[in-house]
Amino acid sequence: MTKGEVAKILAVLAAAYPKFEVDDLKVQVWHEMLGDLDYAVANMAVKKLIMQNTFPPAIAEVRKAAAELTNPENLTSSEAWGEVTSAIRNYGYYREGEALASMSLTTAQVVRYMGWREICMSEDIGVIRGQFLRMYEAYAAKERQDALLPDSMKETIRKIGEQQHQKVIEQKEKIIKGLLEG
Repeated sequence: MTKGEVAKILAVLAAAYPKFEVDDLKVQVWHEMLGDLDYAVANMAVKKLIMQNTFPPAIAEVRKAAAELTNPENLTSSEAWGEVTSAIRNYGYYREGEALASMSLTTAQVVRYMGWREICMSEDIGVIRGQFLRMYEAYAAKERQDALLPDSMKETIRKIGEQQHQKVIEQKEKIIKGLLEG
């Protein structure tokens, strides 16, 4: 999205919320935080928020609304469990690939973490269901949170994490070297 398109979105917000003021700094900050979004998606997200809220949205609310528009695969944990039970009935223990392909991406990933065979062979499906529901909620929440960040920010965070990990490794190596020498 261009800076001009961000300015248009801010003008819509100013028209909808009389106390919402637009200046060059606000345009710059909103462009920096929302520039990776498609204009049509961001515009629709803002319109949706205007219809739902009596106060102007924050950048985070616009990103969240845009993510909801572009990621319609938002199953509840119970609906996801329904996908699992349907796949068990339709494909059984031996056709894991087909079973996973029949599920939404999030559901399939949680099933991979738990183990298809373990789910199918469990004698206490109630316990497995409870574990799946909790795991699905946690994984879906992480995915929703990740969807809010622009790719460039995700990459920067990943690099910072790698640098910190490397520092920890170096510190541990120094400690071990000190112990071996001392």
